[in-house]
Amino acid sequence: MTAEVRTQVERAAQARQRLVAAAIKLLAERGYTGTTLEAIGREAGLSRGLVTHHFGNKDACVIAAVNEIRHTAADLFAPVPGVRGMRLIDNLLGTYFGTARSDRAYYIRALYVVHADSISQAPSLRDSVIHTNEVLRAYVRSCLGQAVEDGEIPAGTDLHSAAILIEGLLRGVSMQWFVDPAKVDLDVSIAAARSFVRAGLGASPA
Repeated sequence: MTAEVRTQVERAAQARQRLVAAAIKLLAERGYTGTTLEAIGREAGLSRGLVTHHFGNKDACVIAAVNEIRHTAADLFAPVPGVRGMRLIDNLLGTYFGTARSDRAYYIRALYVVHADSISQAPSLRDSVIHTNEVLRAYVRSCLGQAVEDGEIPAGTDLHSAAILIEGLLRGVSMQWFVDPAKVDLDVSIAAARSFVRAGLGASPA
């Protein structure tokens, strides 16, 4: 690859990344309806035509935004040396809720917008949402599987159902905090969530 071609490829990749970042920001601030192709281009400092060039349509750009959110959340699932099972679940609860009040909070807000609209005005987004949810559940199931192996929770535990409930807890508490942060103490919620999850699974207290 020549230097000129490489530069063109790099510029194209940078433009695409800027458009994805703009889409995430707009989804968090304006919702799905307010995230237009024109608004994405303007937020990115680029033209609407470039959005169409890179993605074809709005939903394809939004799906790329969801994929970026999922990749950015990889630190939630990063291995912790010497930590397994229920301790990983404890870490997940703390890290996930902590992200809701970090400088990446708009990533979660954007994801919730896409969740809601995938069952209403933008069904084309549903497969991407389903995949994103399954990545989280698969990680939870893996942690719970370790907890079973280590004797922390009963061998007959329904890991699939438990993962769905834990995902619901993570999403639900965070959404309530975004709506009314004055009424939701995330530190208290983290401690309560850890206690409830452990009690529900028959594990010893943290």
